[in-house]
Amino acid sequence: MKERITVTVERGLVLKAKQLAHQRGTSLSGLVETSLQASLGAKKEPAGCFVERWAGKFSVREDESNDPRLKALKFKYNLS
Repeated sequence: MKERITVTVERGLVLKAKQLAHQRGTSLSGLVETSLQASLGAKKEPAGCFVERWAGKFSVREDESNDPRLKALKFKYNLS
């Protein structure tokens, strides 16, 4: 869980930091967080895509109701 903090920095440095964050395709908060992690030697594992995070976490329950939508999905995703 992330937490908000207040940091006081010279205006010129803020402008340069915003430009750097834009060049790197991140937010200023993301740039600061990454810099702090690097300074503290903390490693942040990349979250990965949805499939990588959730693959194998779900199972299809057996359904006795003969739901045609469930049958179609099982067939489509080769779960029969």
